[in-house]
Amino acid sequence: MNASPTSWTTWLLVLVAVLCNASAQILMKRGGVTNAGDWHQWVTWSLFGAASLYVVSFAITPVVYSRMPLSLISPLMAGAIFVLISTAAVVFFGESLNALRIAGMLCVLLGIFLLSRSQ
Repeated sequence: MNASPTSWTTWLLVLVAVLCNASAQILMKRGGVTNAGDWHQWVTWSLFGAASLYVVSFAITPVVYSRMPLSLISPLMAGAIFVLISTAAVVFFGESLNALRIAGMLCVLLGIFLLSRSQ
């Protein structure tokens, strides 16, 4: 493992992988709850888009893992995806967040912060 500081390009790859994974999950949910007139076409494109985003995330993640400590980056990425999905569920699907879920998200964000400081 290289002891040099992580480059901004690696962090950009982390961001892209996380956003692709979270977006894929949102598209899968959207494809399953649509009431659009032409639902078949919408479901097909939603699921195709989700699969494509998963492929991009799957291709980038090993590159990130090779450049950063797995014990740092894997929980960091998983936590970021969790927070993005929870936020998107509220914004796009009208799901609710109760105090316990918000507290959980804050704990995840605190964990991400602490992990990022441990480099």
